[in-house]
Amino acid sequence: MVLISAIPIVPQTVGANRIVRGVRIENVCGDPTLSESGDQELNMRITRTAINALQTEVEMPTIFDPLDTKIPEASSVS
Repeated sequence: MVLISAIPIVPQTVGANRIVRGVRIENVCGDPTLSESGDQELNMRITRTAINALQTEVEMPTIFDPLDTKIPEASSVS
């Protein structure tokens, strides 16, 4: 399981092993101050980080930061 949270200490206290750092409490997977395309890009980066976190073995609570994590690009399907 992966939890996305703007306040990572909350999922840590409930025992989540994989935590993806979100942006803001009121807008966890985006930033309304960005352009529409920038907001969508940030949303996809957070989503890819969450998928990457699911595929990563962890032994203790681990925080994945979408801005620091190297994420493989999703292949496009035609």
